[in-house]
Amino acid sequence: MAPLQIIGSGWGRTGTSAMRDALMQLGYDVHHMIVVMTDPTADSDVFVEAWEGKEVDWNRAFDKFNAAVDWPASTFYKQLMEVYPDAKVIHTTRDPEKWYKSLINTVMPVSDVTANANMPPAMVKRQEFVKTVMWDGELKGAKDQETLVQMFKEHDEEVKKYVPADRLLWFETGVDGWDKLCDFLGKEVPSTPWPHVNSSEDFKANVKRLREGGTFQDFSPARQN
Repeated sequence: MAPLQIIGSGWGRTGTSAMRDALMQLGYDVHHMIVVMTDPTADSDVFVEAWEGKEVDWNRAFDKFNAAVDWPASTFYKQLMEVYPDAKVIHTTRDPEKWYKSLINTVMPVSDVTANANMPPAMVKRQEFVKTVMWDGELKGAKDQETLVQMFKEHDEEVKKYVPADRLLWFETGVDGWDKLCDFLGKEVPSTPWPHVNSSEDFKANVKRLREGGTFQDFSPARQN
C-alpha cells in the first residue's frame, strides 16, 4: 500500500480535476472520481460501506495511489486523516454560487440512474454509488440553490475548523496556482501553465460517451486535457 500523502477535502466541481492533473505533473498517483467511474478494477463498494458506518480497509480504494482529491475521498477526509496521520490536506474551493451552477449542469444530471440498453452495467453501478454516497448521502438529496450553497459554505467552514492550519492548504480555484501548491508541498514550480480541464462541457461529453457504451480507455488522463 502507498500511504496517502495528500487528502483532498474539497467537493467536486471546485477545480479538483485541475488539481489532479497538477499533482500528477508533480509526480503523484492521484485518486479522483474519474478513477471510480472509469476504471473497471476500482472498488466503489468500499465507499458505500464506509458511508453506512462499516469498518473498511481503505487499501481497497487507495492501494495504487498516494494522493486523493474530489469526491468520494473528500466525503471521508476526517477518517482518512486518522488513517494517514502524516498526509497533508488540500482544500479546493470556489465562489459558492458558481459552484452550484456547475453542479446542476454536471453532477446533478448524473444522479439520474435510469439505465438504457446501451449503458454498461458498470456505469449503472457507479451511478448508484454516486447517488448513495454523494447525492442522497453527503448532499442529503438537496437540489435547490439556497440549501446547497449553504451546505457548501458550511463544509468550507468545517474544514477550516477541523484541519490543523499547518496541515492544510486552502486553494481557491481561479485565483491560486503553481506557486501556492508547490510551496506547500516543497516541490519545484513547473514551467507549464496551470491546467484547465474538465469544464462543464467536457464533463457532459464524457458522461454521454460512458452512457452510450464508450470504452474506459476513452477516459485516460490524456483525454482530460
